[in-house]
Amino acid sequence: MISFSTNRLDIREVHVDAPQSELTELIACTPNILTQSVVENLPPYFHGIQSVEAARVWLDRMLSESRLLQIRFKDGSLIGFLFIHEGDSYEAHIGYLLAEEHWGIGLASELLPGFLDVVSSHSKWRKIVGGVDHANKASAHVLLKLGFTERSSDVPNVSFYEYDLHR
Repeated sequence: MISFSTNRLDIREVHVDAPQSELTELIACTPNILTQSVVENLPPYFHGIQSVEAARVWLDRMLSESRLLQIRFKDGSLIGFLFIHEGDSYEAHIGYLLAEEHWGIGLASELLPGFLDVVSSHSKWRKIVGGVDHANKASAHVLLKLGFTERSSDVPNVSFYEYDLHR
C-alpha cells in the first residue's frame, strides 16, 4: 500500500475493502472534484460525474483498473486523486487531478516528488510515465521541472513524459 505525507498533503491508497464509511465519503466528494474544468482533457469516463451513483460507478472502475490514491490536505479534506496503472512489470503510468480551487498553488510540485521518493525505494518499477494533454501546459511544466523527459508519442494531442527511478 502506498502512503506518504508532504508539508501540506497526506496521500493514501484506496482499497476496495476500505471501510464503507471511507468509500462513502470518497463517493460523496468525487462530483465536487471531477468538475467540467478538471476533466476537460481527460478520457470520457471522467466526464459527467455529477451524482453519487455516477461517482460510485467511476470509483468502482478506477479501483478495478488502477491503483487509486486519495490526496488530502492535512486537515483531512479530500482535494484530488493520483492514479497508477501498472503496464509491464517495470513501468507504471500515472495521472493526477486536483480540485480546481486548488490549482496554481504548487500542490502538484509537492505531491509528485513525494510519490517518486516512495516508489523509487519501495516498488519494482523502473520508470514512471505520465501522459499530458497538449492543452495542459502547467502539468507538462511540472513533470519537466521534476526531471521527467519527453518521449515520442503517436497519441494525438498527448505528450508522454518518463522518469527513470534508478538514476
